[in-house]
Amino acid sequence: MLAEAKMAHSVILSGEQSKILSRGDWTPTKIEYLYELAYLRLFAAWEATLESVFLRMMCGYSTRRGRAEHLKSGPHCRSLHDAETTILRGQRYVLWHDTGKIITRCQTHFKPRRMGAPPILEAIISSHQARLDAWASIRHRIVHEQNDARARFDQASTMFAGRTYPASRPGKFLKDFDKSSTPPKTWIETAINELTGLARQMV
Repeated sequence: MLAEAKMAHSVILSGEQSKILSRGDWTPTKIEYLYELAYLRLFAAWEATLESVFLRMMCGYSTRRGRAEHLKSGPHCRSLHDAETTILRGQRYVLWHDTGKIITRCQTHFKPRRMGAPPILEAIISSHQARLDAWASIRHRIVHEQNDARARFDQASTMFAGRTYPASRPGKFLKDFDKSSTPPKTWIETAINELTGLARQMV
């Protein structure tokens, strides 16, 4: 799924888009909106990956770092549907962007690993919590106009790029360059690489 998001970004940079731009059909604002749409696809894929990994942990799937054990006695869930039903507890859905809730969810269902280490999903989320919360703030600003969403996006862009952007628009940030990378990449490329790298650590 994260690969699909990477493909969406490649469309932005494709030669076909250059031909369209040469005809004047695209304005800078429209290009920024395209970056925002690509980022929404990326973040949706990230959330789906977190859910998929968690449900498989509930079913006893093993990762390269071993298998998560249920906190409560009893067997693992027999199917992904059973695992989902257990997590939902009668709700229609649960959210996967909130790192605090993911950590609590892990602590509710899984035993610590050897030497008291948390389950791998919890460990990865905990060690990257500040940046993951910032990536989530970018997603929220794309879909929300509230002052809180603007403020949180400004905090995220300041953390990442050391600055805020006009009108607090994520598209301006995502197409800007991450000067801390060598060679410099756009921030949407940094997001893709970072979230893909974390996803690979979970399996």
